[in-house]
Amino acid sequence: MAKKKYKKRQHSTTVEAKRQAEQERLADEKSRSRNRMNPTARLLLYGDLVFLAATSLLYANKLLSDVVSGMCTIIGLILLILALRIQFGSKNGGNPKL
Repeated sequence: MAKKKYKKRQHSTTVEAKRQAEQERLADEKSRSRNRMNPTARLLLYGDLVFLAATSLLYANKLLSDVVSGMCTIIGLILLILALRIQFGSKNGGNPKL
């Protein structure tokens, strides 16, 4: 009697394809979550935009003086720098680099 050789079952190609697709999906999700904008920085930027737009309209209608408008612009720049520092600062809690 001839002995049949034991053959290992090969994994199906669909199993490998599913596994690879799942890994790609997880990598894509991880990449997207890393690229998302910080909610605090986004809120600061939106608030800064509204603040600067309102002060600009008030200045254009001559309801704000030059000095007050200049101070509002400086405050807007400070808020912008703060938002950028929050967004692009270091993630490890150390000193943010800007």
